[in-house]
Amino acid sequence: MNKKQLTDAEQQELLLRMKKNYTYDAKSGRLTSSRLGRAVRGKKRDKNGYLCVLCRLGKRQVFVRLHHAVWAVCKGRFPERQIDHVNGDKRDNRIENLREVTSSENHLNVLLAWNPNAKTGVPGVSPHGCQYQTKIHGKMYHFSDPYEAFYHATMCGKRYKEH
Repeated sequence: MNKKQLTDAEQQELLLRMKKNYTYDAKSGRLTSSRLGRAVRGKKRDKNGYLCVLCRLGKRQVFVRLHHAVWAVCKGRFPERQIDHVNGDKRDNRIENLREVTSSENHLNVLLAWNPNAKTGVPGVSPHGCQYQTKIHGKMYHFSDPYEAFYHATMCGKRYKEH
């Protein structure tokens, strides 16, 4: 849902409908449809790969990201900022895995793909002359050992997901 597309009154109406139509199961982290009695899985993915739920607002159809819907049902309001999945799994919508953060805070929790450099065999580390370099928060750092560079990058917050 793009909050700019809805007025405050429409957001409040949508929130009331969602609280009426959905219940949240804390154990599984799933929304359940009160009308159908089954888990809401999300119908389509947005451009970032997040599952969305179709909600009706009068004659309009509004797609709401599933984790935003969980947040709204649990907290009683739509998020003002971005919602971050703490463990990096977009499918894990347990409320304890969701937190409201700024864009820069959300970017710090990015899980990078485990793609080792062809020459060093270490992800995020490339050769630079007779040293090895890694880029952390836009700045290049140089080390004598590729594993030292990788260790430094992970200590500064770079996280990699298993393949």
